[in-house]
Amino acid sequence: MARNPKARGRDMIISLAVIAVPVLLVIIFFTSTPKEEVEPIDLGPFITRAEAESPFPVLVAGNPGAGWVPVRAAWAQKGQPWITTEPAVGNSWQVGYLSPDEIYYGVLQRDESARELVRSGTREGNEIGEETTLAGRDWSRYESKDGRTRSLVNEQDGVTTVVSADTDFPELEAFTSTLVER
Repeated sequence: MARNPKARGRDMIISLAVIAVPVLLVIIFFTSTPKEEVEPIDLGPFITRAEAESPFPVLVAGNPGAGWVPVRAAWAQKGQPWITTEPAVGNSWQVGYLSPDEIYYGVLQRDESARELVRSGTREGNEIGEETTLAGRDWSRYESKDGRTRSLVNEQDGVTTVVSADTDFPELEAFTSTLVER
């Protein structure tokens, strides 16, 4: 291969820049993901329907504080299609909020199949033996097997409630203390 006798180091740097600039632009363009905006939902219609049809009071966050966004809600009577499109096992309520730190806090309630609700709502968590009283209810603490999800479980008057989030217990308890019956 013949060598150009007039080639200089400057020519090599220019050639490198001609190749590197487009490569860097492609990397930047394809690796930057825009932040998804959270779409808040209107809980009103869900709460109104649940209040009218539910044999038990449903729990919602009364005033969790600034920056909390309701992002999920569902109500189904026993046998009606649930969020999984399967028939609901018992009367079922779900409401979820996104915290200012973008952590999802979920509230699940059902008046049948308590064991299954606790298993799924706690991500197959284990009771860790500590109890606390919040929002006028006694709650048992659960932690998922991988230690990521913490849950509070209340069983009262035939209704099982699971409040869970991927956070520590003080944060979860602070949220749970805002729950009010509707």
